[in-house]
Amino acid sequence: MIFIVLVYEWAIGKTMREFTCIFDLRFRELNLIEAPLSLLELLGERFRYLKAALPDLFTSPSSLLFILDGLDEFKFPLDWSGPDKNIDVRSQVPVSELMLALIKGSLLPEASVILTTRPSTQAPKRFFQRCCVVLGFEEDQVKEYTTKFYKDREVAEKVYNYILNNDNLFVLSFIPLYCYIICTAMAEFFSQGYPDVGDSNSLELNPPRTISEVYFCYLFTAVKHHAQRGSAERGTPRSEVLSLAKQQLTNLGKLAYENLLQKKIMFSRADLESFGVTPADLQTTFLCHILQPLREETVEMFSFFHLTVQEHLAALYSLDFWCFGIPPPSSTAAPLQNTDSTDKLESLQMFTRFFMGMLRARLAGQLDGLVMCPMERAGGVPGRLGLWFQDQFKGRKLKNRAALNLLHCLMEFHTKEATSMAAPEIKSLNLFKMKLSVVDCAAMHYVLQFSPHTLQEGEIQIEFEKSGFKLSGWPMPFGVEFFIACQSVLTSCFSILFQSEIQLPG
Repeated sequence: MIFIVLVYEWAIGKTMREFTCIFDLRFRELNLIEAPLSLLELLGERFRYLKAALPDLFTSPSSLLFILDGLDEFKFPLDWSGPDKNIDVRSQVPVSELMLALIKGSLLPEASVILTTRPSTQAPKRFFQRCCVVLGFEEDQVKEYTTKFYKDREVAEKVYNYILNNDNLFVLSFIPLYCYIICTAMAEFFSQGYPDVGDSNSLELNPPRTISEVYFCYLFTAVKHHAQRGSAERGTPRSEVLSLAKQQLTNLGKLAYENLLQKKIMFSRADLESFGVTPADLQTTFLCHILQPLREETVEMFSFFHLTVQEHLAALYSLDFWCFGIPPPSSTAAPLQNTDSTDKLESLQMFTRFFMGMLRARLAGQLDGLVMCPMERAGGVPGRLGLWFQDQFKGRKLKNRAALNLLHCLMEFHTKEATSMAAPEIKSLNLFKMKLSVVDCAAMHYVLQFSPHTLQEGEIQIEFEKSGFKLSGWPMPFGVEFFIACQSVLTSCFSILFQSEIQLPG
């Protein structure tokens, strides 16, 4: 996390030496605070060793720096357009108002604030002097990290070369967390004793290409090597390994899914138990244990070690639950349809991408071990989804963020049949004033290589040259019941993203 680097470099005197004290506050931990409190009380509880010194520190606010980490994980809404409230360090207000006052500068205006968040979570730029995108590693640092990650230099070289030659993995590897996940996931496929990656079309032997595949391979590797404690040998088939962890993954997935909809990312022991999760064995592979100071006591909490892990497990579970043979009751509405569209617009984007990636894995038979029985082969899901995506671009004037997320979803679905149907309908893209990451550009490139058009929006004209990507469709039709189940989740999720009611064709 970037705030850890900032605090460390300040502590050793490398940077930001003008600050006497730095307060790092994580929004995911602030979610636990329900009662009004003052800034003095909040910092006194979070930094107990500084409690006696806080009044003196506040006399020189220009020497203080607040690092507010992970705005995208904050469950309380912030009223950016509301009037400033006259509060001081002793005023007791809801934690959301406290954070808003710090960011807007109405509280301790001479203090400095650094706010970190996902690009999809927009905070008004008028409150900041500088906005930047953190790139993470540089190319030589990715190579250095890969070399240190593996004991076997030959394996390290193979993994690095594969990352270097795969556009999507390459841009992901610049983010240290993703680099760790990629290296962990790919260890299984490049270790000695496995055939060359070109020898088979099976994912068992081919390293991952999309973000969803990376995370699923990470899940498989973590389950096999850390959770099963030797009960699965190196040559154990993927389906058998997943079958061993089926019930535990079911419980974890349900915990991840239902709490993601509520923007809840920290759980008590009672929360875990209500979902049949115990902080032991498999669960400790994905959950971290937190002792959080709160109101003169220490509260035991748990969370997934990163939000994307929760989003991935939620997507795996929410594949209308058919992976685990637990279809939702037909008499009740899908949980996603009961959520407020405004609140969920930004927070479910990564979830929808993982959902499409896991749908592709399901169609390709890569979830064997989690699936109770094969599905009927009738219905042509990729083609029918292609019609649905086609309709989104043809019949709507999409907002830039919604359109970009659709491109990411097509990238994760990574099916030629669906993409080739949707891409010709993309005749304009409104990306005005958007900061595109390298990952965004990779998604655009993947989809638009199927389009014959030169795209333009206003005075912006973009031409995408065909680059010879090797793509393969998955012509595996399944039954109507499967498609209706898929429709339930997709319709709900994308209706949130587009803030409108959407129906799939057919």
